[in-house]
Amino acid sequence: MKTFLTVLLAVFPVIGSAWASSSTSPKSFSAQGSRKDLAMHIHMVHMREVDLREGKAVAEFSFHNAGQAPLTISRIKPSCGCVTVRMQEQEAFKPGESHKFYVEVDTAGETSGLHEYTIDVEYHTDARKTAEHEQVLFRVEVPEKKVTVKPRALIFYQLSEQKTKQTVTLTDFRNRSHFEVLEIASSLDSIQIENQQVSQDEHGHLQITFDVSVSGKVSSGRQTQQIKVTTTDDEFSVINIPVLLYGPQEEIQRN
Repeated sequence: MKTFLTVLLAVFPVIGSAWASSSTSPKSFSAQGSRKDLAMHIHMVHMREVDLREGKAVAEFSFHNAGQAPLTISRIKPSCGCVTVRMQEQEAFKPGESHKFYVEVDTAGETSGLHEYTIDVEYHTDARKTAEHEQVLFRVEVPEKKVTVKPRALIFYQLSEQKTKQTVTLTDFRNRSHFEVLEIASSLDSIQIENQQVSQDEHGHLQITFDVSVSGKVSSGRQTQQIKVTTTDDEFSVINIPVLLYGPQEEIQRN
């Protein structure tokens, strides 16, 4: 019995030492060499139908140089020719420096549904001249297109009597030939509708364009009006286009 107690006491220090070692606070683990010099802040953007504006889908991808040497982006190549990449030119990015680029998709030529576009970013550093790659994903849910109006609203700053003009474009993506404009009317005499034309866009969709112009002297301050477009279409029988008109400021009379 005495011999058993002696052995047990001799083992306890070892057990205590192992327990103290295993109970220390955990440390973060990262595989050596797995971190890339180009650190993307986000690897995927999913744009749903409600996010689309004016027929274009635009995503922003930001990044920074996580390495120890200057970094140069050689090329940003999308997987589809319908994707446009915009980035402010810069020769090299210093360690820790951040930047961003924009990816834009013209949805007018895309079919409705979910579309995925891969963007390959090729880069190199001064320390390693060999090219490296990083990829991001842009997912766009293209809605079913019907009839669009561009611009959706008109703003005029009529500070003089000189004529100003803007062009409105109606596009029918449903390929229905019976869509016609019967009347375009405005409640303001200073607003004129001119030069109505019917054509097709580059994708073969019906387009109706007309000019909205303001001329002459208008009342001072801000006026809110609408242009009413009446068509032969049952679903889009009336299309209202808001008009915001700013006239000259009132002169303050001094005594």
